[in-house]
Amino acid sequence: HFRIYHHLIMASEGVGGSSSGGQLEERLDLTNETNEKITQATALVESSSENLTEALAILAALEKRCRVGNDSPNLVKVCETSLQLCKDCSNDEALIATLKTLSTRRSQKTKAVSALVSKALPWVLDMSEDAKPGTPLPVSTDEQKKIREEMVIC
Repeated sequence: HFRIYHHLIMASEGVGGSSSGGQLEERLDLTNETNEKITQATALVESSSENLTEALAILAALEKRCRVGNDSPNLVKVCETSLQLCKDCSNDEALIATLKTLSTRRSQKTKAVSALVSKALPWVLDMSEDAKPGTPLPVSTDEQKKIREEMVIC
């Protein structure tokens, strides 16, 4: 009951997005479409890393549907998959651009931004138990250092 009450309060205060007047925001369930599109995007990249742009385009359209449809669980999956595909293709430029785009998207859900940070953090910081918090991963070239710094700035 608290969750519903909280959403009603947030919506009545204009914090919850497009709904107003105390109405609970409608949530679409895009699970089937999400699973289908993630499979399609992953298959594209597995066939050739040159298909990354096309795969990201598929996921970008789906990200918008999930975000606008208030489907946070599937939105998180789409965002995480987008980053992972960039990482799998070793395309740091696309990874940084995707991270920036998804995290600064207008009306982006907090859960999606948290998922993006959680997904990218181990790629830039030493997350081992014995590491001091905030210790960057070691890099061997200036290019790697630049990429790591750009990801941290995102």
